[in-house]
Amino acid sequence: MTQRIVNADFTRGEAISALVWLSVGSLFGLLLQVVYLGTWISLPGGTQIAFPYTIVLAFLFNMVLTRTARLWTDSPGTALIPLYAWIAGFFLLMFGVEITGDQLILSSFRTIGLLLAGIAGGFWPLARGK
Repeated sequence: MTQRIVNADFTRGEAISALVWLSVGSLFGLLLQVVYLGTWISLPGGTQIAFPYTIVLAFLFNMVLTRTARLWTDSPGTALIPLYAWIAGFFLLMFGVEITGDQLILSSFRTIGLLLAGIAGGFWPLARGK
């Protein structure tokens, strides 16, 4: 088994800045995942099926964000800051309908799948120990 090596040749300010940018990226990623969650594919013959590929993307994207955050910190809790931002953004979009009147996140199994996949993807690198 290989040992994890962390480059510590950066300042605390650079690490905070990196985590902030990863969090901003997670929010942009979330917005795109939500917008394309209701994607349908037309098959030959005119049949359409739901194709929520953003559920898989949420898992993979949050996994990459957590792995990248681990490059900036040894603390698992701190490495989850982009995931915390993603989850907070998810619930803001979900409950923001009360404020804005626009429902961005639909009440469906796809929404639950997106939330669970995003959380699982964020925790996956920590669960694997890498």
